[in-house]
Amino acid sequence: MIEPKKSKRFQQLLSGYLTYQLKKHFYRVWIEDQRDSFQQGSGHLVLANHSSWWDGLMVFYLNHHVIKEDSFAMMSQKGMEDFPFFRKIGAFSVNPHSPKDLITSLKFAEKCLQEKKTVWIFPQGMEEHLEKRPLSFMSGPGYLYERNAEILVTMVTFYYTFRHDQRPELFIRIGRENLDRSQLSTREEVTGHLRMGMETRLDGLKKDIIHENISSFELLLKGFPTNSEWLSFWKRRK
Repeated sequence: MIEPKKSKRFQQLLSGYLTYQLKKHFYRVWIEDQRDSFQQGSGHLVLANHSSWWDGLMVFYLNHHVIKEDSFAMMSQKGMEDFPFFRKIGAFSVNPHSPKDLITSLKFAEKCLQEKKTVWIFPQGMEEHLEKRPLSFMSGPGYLYERNAEILVTMVTFYYTFRHDQRPELFIRIGRENLDRSQLSTREEVTGHLRMGMETRLDGLKKDIIHENISSFELLLKGFPTNSEWLSFWKRRK
């Protein structure tokens, strides 16, 4: 397992660079945070869907600007080998093809949770098309909850879409996932519950965007002006 090696200086630099890149590539980034309050003294497991190259960077951006917790993120072995800088923002590797390495990574995640830290996981284990159903869903989160039922579980859904503008927009919804231990007695039941919960949240987010029901979202980031906006500006000046 490749362990994280956090660097505050690097995180500050990356935050500025990533903000610039998001403004360059996205027209708007919207967020709806449905969480009520944070329960102090609990480990925090955050699960997010994975459909884009941007997801890993968005995890860092969200944690840096919105959630603001001492976070670590599980990332594929290959991804960390290709982009080793992720170590500096709290990523640790997992190799699902090696049972020994998988257990080591889950034990590290469990240690972080028991130390009241935050662990981000993409339970799909790999990028999948945004509209694919059913979602692939690995049993790692179920394993962690089974052994640490007191942790908080949060779901983050990313939905990338083109609407009315030249560049795409990103909608992010954050919400608590309530798990009833008495109704979920096995790891398989927990995994199935979490998978269906993620699918329901993604489908609900998609429906809201299609029907323009986005009044509950706040603007997280505004992109640079598009060509169409510049053309409209000069048209008005004539």
